Amino acid sequence: MLNIEYFLYLIYEFFVTLWAMIFDQSLRGGISSSFDRLWWICFFVSVPLLAGLIYFLYRYEVILRGQWERVYGKPKSITEKVEESLVVEAPVRNEAWEKVMTLIGSDNPNDWKFAIIEADKLLEIVVNTFSVPGDNMGEKMKNIERGDFQTIDQAWQAHKVRNRIAHESNFHISQREARMAINSYEQVFQEFDFI
Repeated sequence: MLNIEYFLYLIYEFFVTLWAMIFDQSLRGGISSSFDRLWWICFFVSVPLLAGLIYFLYRYEVILRGQWERVYGKPKSITEKVEESLVVEAPVRNEAWEKVMTLIGSDNPNDWKFAIIEADKLLEIVVNTFSVPGDNMGEKMKNIERGDFQTIDQAWQAHKVRNRIAHESNFHISQREARMAINSYEQVFQEFDFI
């Protein structure tokens, strides 16, 4: 590792010695003219070297700071840290799901059916995110790979209940069956952080 203090000490010693040579009369004696020339040569050589050293140290520090920021990110000010700690994220609300939960809690069997139909609309939104081919939701669900959709079986069970509600005019559903269908939808939506 570069020992900057040692280099600065050497530069200091050089200038102290040079200063002593200039002002110490005993050293200047008979050879003062050669020392004068040597002094000016050393001066004109050392000033650019000193400036170069200062520039090098500055650039070295800038490079180290850049590498630090790339690896660890830019350091945050105290103000940014305080503001970050004060931010509280509001929980995500899915109003459509809240409506479904209100309907399934009703005592009216028609509300249970409507809850399942509304939950199936939300399932359709989830299925459409897969961008798979198909004319209807059933065909699209067949084209989704099981590895991408862990709760596909629950989705199928709930969707079949919805199809019976939509296509069988005299279909009667118990609250237990309705709650099971809603629980299946809920598992699907939780897998995809939809609710």
